[in-house]
Formats: sequence, C-alpha cells, structure tokens
Amino acid sequence: MSTITGYAFDSLVKTGGKRPSLLTKIRLVAEAMRDGHTAARRYRELTARGVAHDKAAGQVFAELYRAG
Repeated sequence: MSTITGYAFDSLVKTGGKRPSLLTKIRLVAEAMRDGHTAARRYRELTARGVAHDKAAGQVFAELYRAG
C-alpha cells in the first residue's frame, strides 16, 4: 500500500510547500468524491457477479490505486 499518497500532501509538494488555494482544495475534494464513486461502482459490479466482499474490496483497491 506504499504507492498511495495523500492528496493534500501531494498538492503541498507540487506548490513548493505553499498552502493550497481554496480552488485547489475544492478540486481535491471533487477528485476524492469521483474516486470514491468509481470505487463504489466497481465494488457493486464485482459483488453482483458473486465475488466475495473482501476479494472485491481488495481488487477495487488494487485496480484504482496501484496504477496511481
């Protein structure tokens, strides 16, 4: 799970340590919401096909965050 980094930390690194603007914060929240909805949709698809809950959660996490 070491490939996952915090969005807030990434934005501080990208801005050279300056505090992110309000617009940047709103974008981060929107990205997080989109990622959450994508993960939930994929999880529902897998569990509807009969994949066990723990395996579905692990697979969704790997698909969405390993590539990031």
